[in-house]
Amino acid sequence: MACSSSDDATVTPPVEAIPEEIAPVETLDFVNAEFVADMPVSQFNTSFVYDDKIYATAEDETYAFDIGSKTWSLLTTDTDTPKTTFDIGLNFIRDGKWYRLIRKGLFVFDFELNDWEVIKSFPLSDLIYSIQGYYVEAENAVYVLDQINRAEIIYKYDLLTNELMEHSTFDNNAGWYPISENAFIINDTRYVAHLNDWEDMEISKFNEDYTVFETINVLETENYLDEGVACQFGDYIIFGLGGVPTGDANGNITRDPSTLNFHYYNTITDTFGTMNTPFYESCRDAQLVTYNNEYYLIGGLTITNNRTEFRSTIEKLQFEIIAP
Repeated sequence: MACSSSDDATVTPPVEAIPEEIAPVETLDFVNAEFVADMPVSQFNTSFVYDDKIYATAEDETYAFDIGSKTWSLLTTDTDTPKTTFDIGLNFIRDGKWYRLIRKGLFVFDFELNDWEVIKSFPLSDLIYSIQGYYVEAENAVYVLDQINRAEIIYKYDLLTNELMEHSTFDNNAGWYPISENAFIINDTRYVAHLNDWEDMEISKFNEDYTVFETINVLETENYLDEGVACQFGDYIIFGLGGVPTGDANGNITRDPSTLNFHYYNTITDTFGTMNTPFYESCRDAQLVTYNNEYYLIGGLTITNNRTEFRSTIEKLQFEIIAP
């Protein structure tokens, strides 16, 4: 018979760690793309929503699309129309007129006269390639930056004197390519979505007086996002599509880095997510506009039979929040 003694050590069974419960979070999903209408031209330079219509320019021509009746009308053919090539610009409404600020200068469209006017021309020698920022009505000013040029300058355009001046500087960490003409104000924070590399989406923000521009977060994706699109969805910034292919001398695609997914940035949680449902075809160099919480994808380029072709259509995109 074995005997025990008070000197024997008491063995305490190990306590199993209780896993920490992680609260489920809501996510976003891309639900559908619905055909709305064909375009009157193969591709637009810019698209902009105002007063129940989508306004768009193509070279010297300005069009309006009535969203309710789904019909196009040619408003004017005007040599003063702001024409762009690869650069991003800024659209805004001021005094009931459509203003467009691009690398070539400031242009204004009178909706009553259907007429464009050149307010200010910029010499191309000034090396302003891309304009992305905000119109501030209370200050009669526009605050912008030009990341394509890798400049480290925040510019202020005074709409009363029509002068473009240096407002502040920032550390441009190779943030070299805007993703769309859209910039976003969410909960009084001024966000900008732009590329840090072909496949790196960078979310940055301005401070209240536009003297500081800083990076908040970066998402690296598998495929390229250049010439993609972006929009605001509640507290989220949605972005995706894009990816410029490589072709041979005959126009045949030799490499296709296209992105079919939409991603999102949650401004509340400072996190990224990828939507489970991919877009049904490649799409780059399109415009994405918002009207009454509806999202319209306009034009762009796709790949068909191993060659690049125009997507000369308007489609309504549907996103939804997936509850946890």
